[in-house]
Amino acid sequence: MTPSSVERIPQLLDIDLGAWNAPGPIQLTPNSWASPEPHLQSIGNHSGPALGMARFLDDSQPAPALILCVGDAVRRGLPTAARVSILAPSPLTGRLAEGQVGSELGRRLATVADALVLRGRTRVEGAVLHVGPAGEVELLSMPELCGADPVRTLDVVVARLGACALLRCGLAGERGIPFANLAAGGRTPSFVGRGGLGAAFGATGLKALAISAPPVAGGDDEALTRALLASPRLQARATGGTLELAHAFAARGDLRERGYSRRVESQVGAELAQDAQDAARERHGCKGCPTPCGWVFERGDGRRQGAHFSAVYALGTNLGLTGLNDALRLLEVCDRLGIDAKEAGACMALCAHAVEDGRIGGAPLFGDVDALAALLDELAGRTGRGALLSRGAAEFARSHGLGARAYHAGGEAARPESSLAAVLGQCVSARGAEPMRTFPFLLGDGAQRARIESLFAPFPLPEHGQDARHPAGKGRLVWWHENLVAALDVTGFCAFSAAGLLADGLLDLDQLAQLLIASADGAAPDSERPGTALLELGGQLVYLHHLWNERAGVALDDRPAWASESLALDGMLEEYREWRGLDQDGRPTAESRAAWGRSAATRPRGDVRPVIGSGEPTGASTPGGPPMMITLTGWGPLQAELGGMAPIELPQGATVAAALRAGALAFPGAAPWLWQGDQPIPAVYRGGGRLEPEDPVHDGDTLELVVAVSGGST
Repeated sequence: MTPSSVERIPQLLDIDLGAWNAPGPIQLTPNSWASPEPHLQSIGNHSGPALGMARFLDDSQPAPALILCVGDAVRRGLPTAARVSILAPSPLTGRLAEGQVGSELGRRLATVADALVLRGRTRVEGAVLHVGPAGEVELLSMPELCGADPVRTLDVVVARLGACALLRCGLAGERGIPFANLAAGGRTPSFVGRGGLGAAFGATGLKALAISAPPVAGGDDEALTRALLASPRLQARATGGTLELAHAFAARGDLRERGYSRRVESQVGAELAQDAQDAARERHGCKGCPTPCGWVFERGDGRRQGAHFSAVYALGTNLGLTGLNDALRLLEVCDRLGIDAKEAGACMALCAHAVEDGRIGGAPLFGDVDALAALLDELAGRTGRGALLSRGAAEFARSHGLGARAYHAGGEAARPESSLAAVLGQCVSARGAEPMRTFPFLLGDGAQRARIESLFAPFPLPEHGQDARHPAGKGRLVWWHENLVAALDVTGFCAFSAAGLLADGLLDLDQLAQLLIASADGAAPDSERPGTALLELGGQLVYLHHLWNERAGVALDDRPAWASESLALDGMLEEYREWRGLDQDGRPTAESRAAWGRSAATRPRGDVRPVIGSGEPTGASTPGGPPMMITLTGWGPLQAELGGMAPIELPQGATVAAALRAGALAFPGAAPWLWQGDQPIPAVYRGGGRLEPEDPVHDGDTLELVVAVSGGST
């Protein structure tokens, strides 16, 4: 994407909270983005987190404490584009933290400005920063909010201001717990804040930000809406609310327990997914999304709780709890306190190990939901054993000799997976260990080599590059995916929705980019390949993150013990460094610094030639002998259409592709999730091992079919 494709200068509301220590109106108007550094000016013109990063790196202006920003797709009201990006120095890792959250917050902010920049700290008790209907700004004092949970804060602010979008921190954010998060949305909030964005927000003295400016109008893009609704993966995601991933993780042998120390049986994941299906009560999602993936579940005590898979995983089997209800109970405590569930789960698992090893005293924790809930309250209050956890899992592991048991990357909680790309991505991402930022959906469940090659072109995909458990090409695939997701976040479009559209072949990368980076008047981007332009933009943003982290003096080359063996494999860390333009210490090389601001960020590296795939599977089988009986089983829409376990008769020598085609004929309602055009849709597992379309099946096999794509708010 070239600067000429940007036709407006972004507007910023820059607020020095330190200058306002009494309630009242703040007299200011948005300023046009301007930087004396040409490259920063150019990338900031794209708005969204590109503008936020440029503002953080602009030394000609006072340093921000926290920035909220929206992209062009949000301002245009595109379907599933409602995300606001929040950036701040991380109190947990020292890096620059970045998170995205839906709700009406982004679309209301877009009416007023492209970015809201907060500086300094107010001393107003219970401070609420209010951006009014006409963009007027005032600072309110609501002392009754001190210590309040996110739902109570919402009720009090809305009672005073009327309808508005609200961003607020909980008790943990007020007290500076370095992995506190932020809540947005209504009474079933969405949470954002890996890396401690809640603590960064609390450090400004604010309890809440309220925006009552009207939201931008939703765009009337029927073609995009139709494409989103036609995606089998997005439909599966909407049906399962990400909890279908419990089945997916278990099917491929990735679901683990007790501090991710050992795998659980596939049946545990199926039961967890079934519990979620039974407890699901209502869906919610980002504003304007036709396939909302958020679900509200009813607990055993009648209370309702929103949840996504990664939080349930971190607070469930990871802590020795197998039922959904116990995980939801712990998640309710995290949400009430405003604590990141993934980091909290990692902390408590390490504490449980420390108790078992005799490193600290107290009663056992694994499997005891009451003790774990009490530990969370101690953590927020920095009392008892919770005080030992209040600086995060990585610090607890260092101080208690638990490095061998700790799963973290870049100072944040991470998790082991069989996908080597997921392992690499968590360790190298400049923007944090969040899965959607780092996990190549190209290698997600169901993607075939031909589809991967078409999306990855013109870059070469080496032999075995499509195999998630083989190291070949994983460095370049993580590089590609990191660029893409960074660019999508700049626009404000949902990265997971984009993944579904691309993985299902409903759009190619150029078509997606054409939709997202066209100017407001519909003009095409200034590029023969807009997809390449989109990747360029993402590459520039990732470079800026590396540059900021380097300036902050943060250790950039993170090779945690749990991942060190995998990172050393050919095609992993060294390949990523080469394609990203980093030296052995994880810093930008002289060549990449010289290329900053030019399109060299996306040129192919090395001299690896593409390896052409063997073509599409035909599903042909070898006749002879008595017919075989196999069983197909799946989750979400597939489970409903197959009736749980579906027997299929096949001739001897039949392949996985033949089984899927036979299933589509026998169960027409399941066909959209089994086969599309000449492409199989689901990933197929047998006994925890991934099968390819051309692999043979055997009499008595049970094939587990996984349609879900990992990532996003999982």
